[in-house]
Amino acid sequence: MHPTPYIPQDQAPEDLQNTVVEVARLDAQLYRMIPGPMRQPMIHLLRQVNSFYSNRIEGNPTLPGDVLRAQQEAAAPDASEDILEIKRHIDAQCRLSEDPISPVDICSRASILRIHREFYTGMPDKYLNLKYPSGEVVRLVPGEFRDREVTVGNHRPPSVAEMLSHMNWFEGAYRLDWIRGAVSPILAAAGAHHRLMWIHPFLDGNGRTGRLFTDQYLRASGLGGYGLWSINRGFGRNVEGYYEALKSADRARTSDFDGRGLLSGAGLLAWTKYFIETALDQLVYFTSVLEPKKLHGRIHAYFHMRASESWATRTGETVPKLRIEAHQIYTALLTEGPKERSEIMGLTQLTEYQTRSLLNQMATEGLISLEPRRPVSLRISPDMVETFFPNLFVGA
Repeated sequence: MHPTPYIPQDQAPEDLQNTVVEVARLDAQLYRMIPGPMRQPMIHLLRQVNSFYSNRIEGNPTLPGDVLRAQQEAAAPDASEDILEIKRHIDAQCRLSEDPISPVDICSRASILRIHREFYTGMPDKYLNLKYPSGEVVRLVPGEFRDREVTVGNHRPPSVAEMLSHMNWFEGAYRLDWIRGAVSPILAAAGAHHRLMWIHPFLDGNGRTGRLFTDQYLRASGLGGYGLWSINRGFGRNVEGYYEALKSADRARTSDFDGRGLLSGAGLLAWTKYFIETALDQLVYFTSVLEPKKLHGRIHAYFHMRASESWATRTGETVPKLRIEAHQIYTALLTEGPKERSEIMGLTQLTEYQTRSLLNQMATEGLISLEPRRPVSLRISPDMVETFFPNLFVGA
């Protein structure tokens, strides 16, 4: 017997339906609000945010500043295994974006296996050689379902045979083109996240695979702005609350009136409310922090502090002075999109040498992308994240 897949739209309490509608509204508003040139840099930043919070849930101690520099740190010969884990997670998101899964296939066994494999590609042996309390070491094979029974804390996931049956059920229960109703796909995303965690189809990596799956599912469910905000940030800011909410949906049915199938209907409702309220909380945060007037004010403050040499990094490091014309360049790239170097020189009225020198400095600091024979485009430097997006990282 399989659990109830999700709270149907026609059975959801009115307040829950209203919250889902608000989630959809703010998602659309956020997408419209962000200038086109900033969307891709924001998507890249949110991959790092996702990686920080998803790995934080699993106990990775990497600090926010190190996450933001993970691309460079991971290439270093002495990079820590924790940094490499972060890098692999970011890379997996990139590959899933570059070669996206079809919306109708997201719930398929093949897609779930692919997501797991994408995360573990290139992972150090530390994360592939699983040590059991008995002393036995088992090699994890990326992209393969578990072939043994497991226990996770107080939760005993389904047996191997039951797990395979549940994964077959999962594929049909959450298939998006079979789900009807304006808000049902978002309600289904909540149910699918828990049920995949409960099934626990892999020996390890179930949490991160589940959250990568949910990212894909939310984007395919009609939330076009997803990727410019992250539900994982909400999960990771209160890890204990996230696990408690998951546990509430692990409960077995208590009576014939407590849903149908294996698990508690009341527990599923509690989890769904938590999931949707977390999504709304994150949308409120990102909508506020990316509100154009406030964002331009923080950008203005950053470049003026840089020009007056009164800005320092979070760790107290001093940085070189940056000409005030950098503000003019950055704002133009943000609002108007990529520009040729000749356009920038005409915009600032600087000499060719001054323009080249300033652009080289901005590129070195990660403020812009400066590639040969391509227009200058916008980037978000790791050092400006804290100023541009206050409180983006817990403990930052």
